[in-house]
Amino acid sequence: MSLAARAPVADVASVLRMAREAGAWGPDVRAALFHDLDRLEARADELLEACPPATLHAVAIKANPVVALLRLLVDRGLGLEAASWEEVELGLAAGCPADRLVFDGPAKTEGELRRSLELGVWINADNEAELQRMVELGAPGRARVGLRVNPQLGEGAIAATSTVGRTSKFGVPLDRAAELVAAYPFITGLHVHTGSQGCGLELIAAANRATAEVAHALGLAWLDVGGGLPVRYTAADPEPPTFGAWGEVLQALPGQPTMRLVTELGRSLHAGPGWALSRIETVKEVDGVPSLVVHLGADFLLRRVYRPQDWDYELVVLDPDGHPRGGPTAPTHVAGPLCFSGDLLAKHRQLPHARPGDLLMIRDTGAYTLSMWSRHCSRGLPATWGYRVDGLEPLHAGEDPAAVTRFWSLPADEQLG
Repeated sequence: MSLAARAPVADVASVLRMAREAGAWGPDVRAALFHDLDRLEARADELLEACPPATLHAVAIKANPVVALLRLLVDRGLGLEAASWEEVELGLAAGCPADRLVFDGPAKTEGELRRSLELGVWINADNEAELQRMVELGAPGRARVGLRVNPQLGEGAIAATSTVGRTSKFGVPLDRAAELVAAYPFITGLHVHTGSQGCGLELIAAANRATAEVAHALGLAWLDVGGGLPVRYTAADPEPPTFGAWGEVLQALPGQPTMRLVTELGRSLHAGPGWALSRIETVKEVDGVPSLVVHLGADFLLRRVYRPQDWDYELVVLDPDGHPRGGPTAPTHVAGPLCFSGDLLAKHRQLPHARPGDLLMIRDTGAYTLSMWSRHCSRGLPATWGYRVDGLEPLHAGEDPAAVTRFWSLPADEQLG
């Protein structure tokens, strides 16, 4: 995703007007999330155009599990990728046909495997024990079964999000693929997942190519090139590969155009069209530095707070009507609402003077933010809204204090004592 693929700051004022008219923003609203639906659809169409026509694009549910957004992508012709059984259920709730739903993950239970074989989803087995369990359950059933392999080519710039290093917890070494395909003839494809943020196109292409060579030599029907493409969150980040450049890599893989391809993008589709808005609750000085206290912190931007060297976001100070604050800038801290000192979104960030009641826009929050929400301090999920030029629509209601209380409580008929 290039910077040009992001929802612009200029959207905020008009979206805020629509939100007030719809009752989605007012004095009691602390924060909300917004998604440019036209821009998300355009990204999906760009992906479809860039890749071989028969490719199944199974969008990673873990990037953003809001069912209304998943349904939009399914209606656009894309599939979904689930890393847990709960995500399989989310995919089904979004109307995704089983033959466009991919089930990954290294800890599938016997019951989950049985149901997958019955449904006819794509299953990527993580290990030989899982394959043996599928034999006992009567594989392949209605499912397509693949094997996750690791070509062990090394890590990208962020080790925690790289999955083809020698010590990755996922899959089996690529050099075991021939042995396992021979032992389990219901395997019809291979799955490789390189990682996403911090992984450049060179590493992604090398992992895809190495796996495609083996899959083609074994006469397999399909190849799942899992993992995403990196996103450019700030101007300091390197320019990421385009869908077009990646599509050229896929078209040149061994076995093309005969072998069907499956992708599992998430971040590069969802991130740019999404943004977050928080009220600036107070402004105070901390050791002589202005500190803005906002309502989204480590609960929402978990990776930013705990791994600030790897993750950053562009922050924009706006007036109460959504227009950017001008004037001189100064080093400023941005503090989240949670009860630990490390809950900081930025330190010494150059920002214009802000006042209580102003707004903070956090850009590119459409992926790996709400899906990683932390329950620390039991703050409720903010509401999520989608917008187009002609209006606003609810995507997720969020949680009020009563909803949070229900979350932490047993139903009345299950109370103990």
